[in-house]
Amino acid sequence: MKNPVRFTLAAATLSLALVTITSASEIETGAIDIGQLMPAAKGQFVEINLSPAMLKFAARIAARQEPETAELIRNLKSIRVNVVGLDDSNRSATIEKIEGVRRKLETQGWTKMVTVREKNDGDNVDVHVMQRGEEAIDGLVVTVLDKKGEAVFVNIVGNINADQIAQIAEKFDLEPLRKVHLKIEGRKKKEV
Repeated sequence: MKNPVRFTLAAATLSLALVTITSASEIETGAIDIGQLMPAAKGQFVEINLSPAMLKFAARIAARQEPETAELIRNLKSIRVNVVGLDDSNRSATIEKIEGVRRKLETQGWTKMVTVREKNDGDNVDVHVMQRGEEAIDGLVVTVLDKKGEAVFVNIVGNINADQIAQIAEKFDLEPLRKVHLKIEGRKKKEV
């Protein structure tokens, strides 16, 4: 090595470039990182992370029995679902994290499609979408703080059209997404 300083500088520059390229490619439009949610001392904790490879695999399996569902899954890039029971050990931190995500979405250009606030410690639901044009959505985030003492975070990333939201709601029995479908239908009726 003729010049170790130049070699070290070149290696450091190359490493930084690779890290930057890798980080940029890992961040998908529509993806939100909520971080790790803390489980309750006693209670439910569910975490589901479906990668593009897992979704392609699921689409292949679904294709024979349910081609419409397979097409929907094929257009998705990732799905993350967290359900966390709340108690005194994690309630305030989890609520702050969910509310922080909601604030972040609103400052980053997401559209809030649904807000549900029930009185007397009832359900507290927000549904945000990252829109691409009038017909497509790149990301969907559902956050729920429910009266049963649970927090729910759902992030679906991919090419989702308005009609597919209703399919997701029906297929996976997601009540907050049914409200999105109703709101979309309401808009269509007003336009007619």
